[in-house]
Amino acid sequence: MSEEEYVQCPCGRIIKDPEEYKVVYLKHEMREIDILCPNDSCYLRELGYIKFDIVNGKAKFKEASFYPPFVTWNSGRLGAEKATVILKEHLKKIAKRVDWDRLAITESPSKT
Repeated sequence: MSEEEYVQCPCGRIIKDPEEYKVVYLKHEMREIDILCPNDSCYLRELGYIKFDIVNGKAKFKEASFYPPFVTWNSGRLGAEKATVILKEHLKKIAKRVDWDRLAITESPSKT
């Protein structure tokens, strides 16, 4: 795999496969999932997010994005067009990893 086929976090961590990102659901009230750098000592830590809504009791994808420092770093390395293509593909694959059914259960109000 050539250098142009993978992304890199500004901390130096190379990310060849979207499976490497850590995905955590900490922002319940915002209905947002954090995409984290796989490097536990990364100074940026959060590289992006996935937002969703609950519609008719089901979690529905709303949007996903990487934050500007991560995008800019990779655009500088790879060129804007190539970085955009790779990062969009990574976001799609990360979103597919999310357990959308479980999110809906987690978000369901248990108030009576």
